[in-house]
Formats: sequence, C-alpha cells, structure tokens
Amino acid sequence: MPKTTRRMFIGGAVAFAAMSGRCGSAAATQRRQRCFFDTTWWDPFVEDIADADTYIRRKFRQDVTDGSTGLDVPALKKVLSGIVSSGRAAGEPWRVTKAKCFAAQAERMAIDVSPLDWFPAISVWNRWDRPISGVIRSRAGEVNAAKIPASVREKWRRGNADGTWNMWQDFDHSVPDWRAILPLGFPGMKERLGQCAVKGDSFYDSCAIAMEAMLAGIDRFIAQGKKNLASNPESVRLAREVESLERLRAGAPVTAYDVMMFVWLYFFYSEHLDGIQCRSLTELDVFLTPYYDADIAAGRTSEAEFREQLKHFLWQWGSISNYWNQPVGFGGTNADGTSAYNHVSRIILDVMDECALATPKFLAKVAPNTPDWAWDKMLDMARRHRSISFIGEEPTALALKKWYGASDEDCRTMVVKGCYEFILRDAANDTAVGHVNFLKPIEKMLDEASRGEADWPDFESFRSEYLRRLADATNSCREIAFEFEKVLADVNPANCMTLATEHALRTRRDAFANGCPRGNGSRILAVGLGTAVDALLAVKEIAYERREMTLASLGGAMAGNWKGHEALRLRMLRSPRKWGNNDQEANALGAAVINCFAAQINGKPNARGGIFLASGHCARQYIELGERTGATPDGRRKGDEISKNLSPTMGADTEGATALVQTLAASSATTLPGDYPLDMMLHPSVCIGDKGLKAMRSLVEVFHANGGSVIQFTVFSAEELRDAQKHPERYENLQVRVCGWNVRWNDLSRKEQDAYIRRAENVMRGW
Repeated sequence: MPKTTRRMFIGGAVAFAAMSGRCGSAAATQRRQRCFFDTTWWDPFVEDIADADTYIRRKFRQDVTDGSTGLDVPALKKVLSGIVSSGRAAGEPWRVTKAKCFAAQAERMAIDVSPLDWFPAISVWNRWDRPISGVIRSRAGEVNAAKIPASVREKWRRGNADGTWNMWQDFDHSVPDWRAILPLGFPGMKERLGQCAVKGDSFYDSCAIAMEAMLAGIDRFIAQGKKNLASNPESVRLAREVESLERLRAGAPVTAYDVMMFVWLYFFYSEHLDGIQCRSLTELDVFLTPYYDADIAAGRTSEAEFREQLKHFLWQWGSISNYWNQPVGFGGTNADGTSAYNHVSRIILDVMDECALATPKFLAKVAPNTPDWAWDKMLDMARRHRSISFIGEEPTALALKKWYGASDEDCRTMVVKGCYEFILRDAANDTAVGHVNFLKPIEKMLDEASRGEADWPDFESFRSEYLRRLADATNSCREIAFEFEKVLADVNPANCMTLATEHALRTRRDAFANGCPRGNGSRILAVGLGTAVDALLAVKEIAYERREMTLASLGGAMAGNWKGHEALRLRMLRSPRKWGNNDQEANALGAAVINCFAAQINGKPNARGGIFLASGHCARQYIELGERTGATPDGRRKGDEISKNLSPTMGADTEGATALVQTLAASSATTLPGDYPLDMMLHPSVCIGDKGLKAMRSLVEVFHANGGSVIQFTVFSAEELRDAQKHPERYENLQVRVCGWNVRWNDLSRKEQDAYIRRAENVMRGW
C-alpha cells in the first residue's frame, strides 16, 4: 500500500515555528515561501489519507510515493553525486553527465499512481530540495570561477552585497512551444530528434539520453498504475489514468485529460528533474477546448468528470510550495478575430473559483473582443481574492511589434508566462538577469554630501547626477549579465527545453544558449521607481525649495535613520506630492527615470543571440533590496520595503484609483517591454455589485489604453486587514496580491501586513 495510508511525521517543529512567528529574517522568509495557504500543512502528523481531497492537498507537502518502486531524495542525491564524479573522471562532456543525472531520477526515483488522484506522484516532490539543485549549484561555482573574469565576478558580488542591484543566473522563465509539441507528444519528439541527430555527437547523445528517460518514466508510471489497478479493480479514475499514460506512451494526446497529463509530465520532468522551470501551463482554455469538444461528441467523458480532472490538475500546483505561484495562460483571440473565451473557459473559471487557490495564477488575456460575461466573471473573482492578472492584448502587441518585429499572428499567439511576462510562442526561453535598485544612487549621493565629498547647487544638477548614476548602474548590470549568460548552457544544459525546441535540435544549440529561432531575451528589472520619485521630490522640497536643510544635513539625517527629525519624517511620509497621485511634476520625473533606465537596456544585444529588455516588474526585490537600502528623504526608514513594480510606495496613493491609472500613463509597455505592471488596491465599497464591476473594468481598459500591459487587484478595507492581523485564526484562507502572485495574509511578516494596512487606509481618499 502507498505510505499515505500510514501515520507520518512531516516536520512539525519547522511548521510550528513558521506559524507562530512572523519575523522578517531570511529564515522566516524561506519558511513563508515553503508554507502556503492550506491549513492542513500545519498538522505535525498525517493520519490515514483515505479521500482524494486530502491526498491532493498533501501531495507536494510530503512524500506520497510507494517506497518499493525506487529511491527517495537523499538516496537520489548520492546517485547523482556518483554520476558527476564518474563523468568528471572519464572526461565526459558535461551535458552528457547532466542528461545522465536526469535519466537516473526519471528511471530510479520512487513513484506512485494512486486511485485518489488523476495524476502520478514522484518522490522529488519538494522543489526546495531537488537532487538536481545541488548539482547545478556546484557546477555554477566551477564554471563561473573558470570562465567569468574575476573583475566581473567581484563587481557582481559587491553590487549584490550593497543593494545596488540583485543579480543571478536565471533558469526560471522558460516555456516550451506547446502548440508545436502537443501534436507530437513524447514519441513524436523522439522521432523529430532522430531526424536531426548526428551519431556520436555529444549534444545529440545527451538529448537522446534524456528523451529515452522521459519515455522510460512513463513506462514506470504505467506499470505502477496497473499494479495498483489490480488491487483496486473498480477504480475508474485509476483505470483512466493508466489508459491516458498508455496513449501518451504511444503518441500525441487524444483527449483533454491527455493534454493535462502531457503538461503535467513535461512540467515535472523539466522543473523537478532537469532544474529548468516551466513558467506556463499553456493557454488552458484555448488548448483544451478542441479536445474537450471531441471528447463530449465521442462520449469519452462527461462535464462532471472533466471538472474533477481540472480540479486535480489545478491542485497539483496548489499544493506545491512555489511562493511566486505557477502561471496559467487564459483567453485571448481566435484566428478569425473572435474572442477565445468560450464554454470551456466558463468551466475552468468555475473550477478555479471553487478551489480558491493562491496558485495557479491565471494570466488572462483581454481585449475589446472579450465578452461581457468573461469580464464580469473574472473581475468578480478578482474582487473575491482569486489569483487573476489582466493582460492587455493591444498594448503587449505594440511592444512585441516594436522590439521583435512581430506579426499580428505572432501577437495573437503570444505566450503569457512567469509573473505576467509576454513573449512570442517560439521565443519563450528568456531570462530575468538582474534587478536595479532605483533608490541606491540617492542614498549614495546624500551619503557623499554628508561627508563633504560632493554637493549640487540646485535640484536640476542633483537630478541630472541621479540619472547619470542610475544609467551607470544599469549599464553595469547589463554588462555583468552579458558575461554570466555566456555560460548558462555550460552550467545547466536544458534537456527538456532543448527537446521541445526544433530550432535548437536543428542548429545544435542548447535552448538556453540561443536555441530558439527568435527571442532569447534577457530582462533587467526596475525596483523602487515610485519611492525613488518620492525621494527625489523630497530632496527638492527640503534642500532646494524650503531650504530647511542643506544636502549635507539631510544626508546626515538619513545616515541617522531620521533620529531627531521625526516631525519632518512624518510630514514627508504624508506628503501628497508623490508618484501615484497624478501629480504632474511626479509624473514627468517618473517618465524621465523610466526613460533613463530603459535607454541603457532595450534592444542591446545579449550573449545568447537575443536582446535585453527593460521591465517594470520587481518580484520580491522590493523587500530584499529595501532591506539593503538606508533611510530615504520621502519618510521611509532604513530597511523598509520600497515601492513594488510601477506602483506607488505603500500608502502614498492618496488621490484614488483614477489618479493612479493616470499616473501610469507617464510611460507604456513599449518603453518597458519586459513588463509594464500595476498593482491596484481598491476599497470593497467601490467594488460592490454591477456598478463595482463596471468601475473595475473601466480601470483595466483605461490602463491598457494608456499603454500598460498588466493590472491586478487587491480589494480590502483597512478594518478587515486589521482584524485579520489581530485574529489570524479567522482568516486562514485570506489572500492578498503581492507583485504578481497571491499569498496568504497569515504568511506575510508583520511589517508587510502593516504596509498593506497603511495603503488600505488611503485608498478611499480619491473616491
């Protein structure tokens, strides 16, 4: 019997520590990233799991595999270590060694095919403890030391340490061309490899090893499924799962369930075994619709069964501890110009709504042709804290045409992925290489002034020097990324992504080197735009307009973290002269800062045959770089978070949602083609009923018309959030939107919660 039928300890001490404290330490952050929204995660012991709902909730929180089928993670780590040592001793090409590591996991890991779930289970369930991760880290250390100049590595290290930027080699933003590989299936991918391969070439040898391992893995799932079916002969779910696996072993997907199974298999092969994240699970309704319709017409399934399969499909990622959530594309436009939203879209939205998961997150393409019912359904879900982002097809098309020369068809079939990036379908192997801290030049300039090393006679000279330093930091970030991206394929050859990319196979290029026919882009992300604008305006007011302090004195106050200047700090903190309030001076200054940043990046060649792109998205760096940034003149204290994405500083947008949307018209997705995102908090009173839905839709449409690419909502009152902070036990499933993903309120630190409350206190002022 699977070990899920037995009582198991699952690290209750760690879970208790994460639940009982909300400190802001790195350790606490890691715990929050590993522990999500499902209240059953906190149980230190697992009692007998006898029902499907409990099983899929716990599936990626513990090992639910049959130990008799293979190895657990500690044993796999030893196996991989031996493979690496043997390969090194034999002088074996690294990509062959990496492929053997992949194969060892696919062929030797413990597995199960349970009657409680529509999808298999693997012992490599914990994305934070994958056996391949240690192999990649070790390889990165060796390759970087040998191939990246010491001066570049030192500059990279210093900038990371002092918070000028945060940079790393990124393997987390790839998507296969689903439209190309779904009609092939795994056997078709093997056949295509055979047509391209050259015998005795290590590149193709490594691909062949990985391809055979994928098929061998499916064989193992089939065998285990049949074994369990013999013990559970009346299990319809188990019988259909085996049938689906057998169809995928023989050819391309036939049914809608086969499509979901194929996506599941590719995802876990790539992300958990190969160490290359799969950052989109297709445009789900678009891809499933023809298969579902054929299934219904042939009597192969029922709507009820399809809904159950969808629920289990979504819950695979709902149970995985991915802090940034797993993206799913949704909606769009058909080839004839009509909206892709349809009857299958309704079913999927219903199931997502019912599950109420923080992840997967739905990246919904919207356009003038999007039907009213889809708008109303998704906006209603968003105001009830479902994880949905609204991506404008029109503004993203303008960006793709400008920077990639995309056609209308390219734009129609663009892939939405990651937090909410958009890219051509055959170019989705781009990277996020670095995050530039927009506040760091201000901090350094004021520090120099406080020590008498520099002075600027007027604000225009201060502003000009700030922009020069921002440009220098951005250029340095790009130059460092150019160097460390040269070795990506040497660090972590992308077996699965390469097998999924015909151009990579035909040109003998790893998909992470420059194996895609187009794209291969590298994104550099902006961090703290809103707070930087606020800080610059505060410098102007304090030192140049009111002349309350010299620059030297202001720098000293910042070095002292505002000590002795609390009245001034509060005045600047509460000033309406900030980014987000449609203040014309703030808007113009923000546009100048964005243009300065983007000019150093957009269209410049990277080391992978593609180009660099500037992005307004910042992921979690608004916290991490904030912790490495001193006090700033806008009233912010040392170590506090800075503004996220292109949104205002938390609590600074006092003039309401309309002013905020108008502020973001200062630039557009063509200037920041990596992303042009807005996180918007609304008070529940403005979202009530049909009138509320119309107001939300109007905000989305105006933002997209002004050139913004993606907008998402958090709808709360300060009173509700304060009550949730006081009584967390009453709000176990409460979710808030955080910079491109949803997080349980109870998993935020007290400092993060306080920032949300401050912003919620201000959102009604403009209504």
